Amino acid sequence: MAEAGVEGVTVSAITERADLGAGTFYNYFQSRDGIVDAVVAGAVETLGQRLDALTQGMADAAEIYSSSLRHLMRTAVTDPLWGRLVVRLGIAHDQLIATLGPRARRDLLIGVDSGRFQVPDVDIATAITFGALLSAIHAHLGSDQASDPSGVFAESLLRMVGIPAEEATEITQRPLPPLPSLEEARVILGGDAEG
Repeated sequence: MAEAGVEGVTVSAITERADLGAGTFYNYFQSRDGIVDAVVAGAVETLGQRLDALTQGMADAAEIYSSSLRHLMRTAVTDPLWGRLVVRLGIAHDQLIATLGPRARRDLLIGVDSGRFQVPDVDIATAITFGALLSAIHAHLGSDQASDPSGVFAESLLRMVGIPAEEATEITQRPLPPLPSLEEARVILGGDAEG
């Protein structure tokens, strides 16, 4: 999927690459769409749960938003296959939007409700966040730059929501807390992350 996009994936291509018979595939999935949804859930939802656990105890909306953005971008940098998958799925895949969109919206609302962010329309800001993430990942993966753009990406979006430039720079230069493992995230989140 990362190489050919969802539209380029067929059951025969999957079974050939995995060295499995088609019957084995159908023992686990009813269709190609079933495996696409499973891949998105595995690749994106689990990262979302880990981000939820990381940011759950943070008090500052700017820190929450920045940490999530930096980790999403850094995941694409350190795992280019994941990054290509997210870019190829893009806005055309409902599961990707359903996984990342509500989290971005939630983080933006925390900032608006606390008075930290100046956002005239949360839905537009959510769409911009999601689109900017895909575009920034695409630009990085298509470049020959070895540097990690995570801080610059997060700083740009913090400034978009009204954080002054100097403060946005300072926030994005703070040490980035490591993501908890999925198991740790499930403990932190309780029953919310089971699945």
